[in-house]
Amino acid sequence: MARAHHDGYAASAAEHQFAQLLLRGHGLRCTAPRLAVLSALASARDRGHLTVAQIRDEVTAAGHDVDLTTVYRTVSTLVGASVLHALVVDERVTSYGLTDTPHHHAVCTRCGAIDEVPAAKLSTALDAARAGSRFALPDSAGLTLHGLCPACQHH
Repeated sequence: MARAHHDGYAASAAEHQFAQLLLRGHGLRCTAPRLAVLSALASARDRGHLTVAQIRDEVTAAGHDVDLTTVYRTVSTLVGASVLHALVVDERVTSYGLTDTPHHHAVCTRCGAIDEVPAAKLSTALDAARAGSRFALPDSAGLTLHGLCPACQHH
C-alpha cells in the first residue's frame, strides 16, 4: 500500500507501473530509488519540474528512506539515460522533468515557477527558429519562454 504524502501525494500503482515501464524502456534496472524518484516526478506533473531537494522531500514523504546524495546520483543516472532532462533557469537552480512527452518550458520571471508547454503548441515557433538560425535544431530542441505565471500576474 502506498503511503500518503503530507500534501496528498501517494505513489499510486499506476505511477509505479509507469516508472517500471519507463526504466525498462531505457534499458535500466528497476531499483527502489529510481522507482521512487520517477513516481514522485510522475505524481508532480501538475506542478512542473522539481529540484533535487523537492524530489527528496516527495520521496521521503512517501515513506522511502532515501538521502539527498542518493537522489542526486539517481537523477544524474536518469538524465544520462535521457529518462529525465535538466532545466537550468538562472544558473542557481536546476530542476528536473520527465522526457516521456515532448514539451517546452514557460518560466516565471518573478517567482521562478515552471510550466510545461506541449511541443505541438510551439511547433511553428521551432520551425521559425530553424529558419532564422544556422543551427541544426532537432524536434527535441527545447524552447524556454519567460513571462509571468498566473499567480504573479495578479500581484
